[in-house]
Amino acid sequence: MNTTKRLFGTTFALLLATFTFAQVSIGLKAGVNYANITTPDISLVAIPSTSANQSFTFGAVAEIGIKNGFAIQPELNFTKKGFEVAQGIPIELGNINLPVGVKAITDLNYIEMPVLGKYNFGNGKIGGYVAAGPTMSYATSGRFRTVANFIIDVNIIDQKFDLDALNLTRFDIGGTIGAGGTVNLGGSKLFVDARFTHGFTKLDNLPVIDLDFRNKNFALTTGVLIPLTRGTTPRA
Repeated sequence: MNTTKRLFGTTFALLLATFTFAQVSIGLKAGVNYANITTPDISLVAIPSTSANQSFTFGAVAEIGIKNGFAIQPELNFTKKGFEVAQGIPIELGNINLPVGVKAITDLNYIEMPVLGKYNFGNGKIGGYVAAGPTMSYATSGRFRTVANFIIDVNIIDQKFDLDALNLTRFDIGGTIGAGGTVNLGGSKLFVDARFTHGFTKLDNLPVIDLDFRNKNFALTTGVLIPLTRGTTPRA
């Protein structure tokens, strides 16, 4: 709980500080997130291969213009991370191969706060940008699902789990890199963003075996930025 309060407090302080800069825009974004984990190459434990867990992500964005196209972009997002593990055996029926198997899905719900350095370029109507910076995340809850597949998907298990009981680390620090394009809508700015985030913090706190799982995810989002202040500081 204290970590959550500090996370929200830091976010509020950053957003409040934006009003001391020359140009400030705020907005909303939403899109799709493809999350997975890094798996260690160890021989003591057999770890099945994982695949990306696809889900939605959304959040609030602030762009703080500095000078010559440079800006700082703090965000507060809700995103799902985790992974999927699938096992299947094809069955031939009437010369038709039917996929039969089971899929286990681990969802980890995060409140995420990237603070990105950003460089904008382009003309007044169409532009682009690159961005990079640290990302702080806090896991609020987790859910485990198993889905059986025989032509159609059928949910078998769908239940929440206790992150603390499983010795999973709630607080995650990572790095984000990304790029995007913008379109001027007569003052407001529509943007499309693609980014990759890699966690630096181990997810597991197992006392005996150090599995060293870490989050990684790729997100595609779109949103709009609306200017709040217009200073005299020129931008590229």
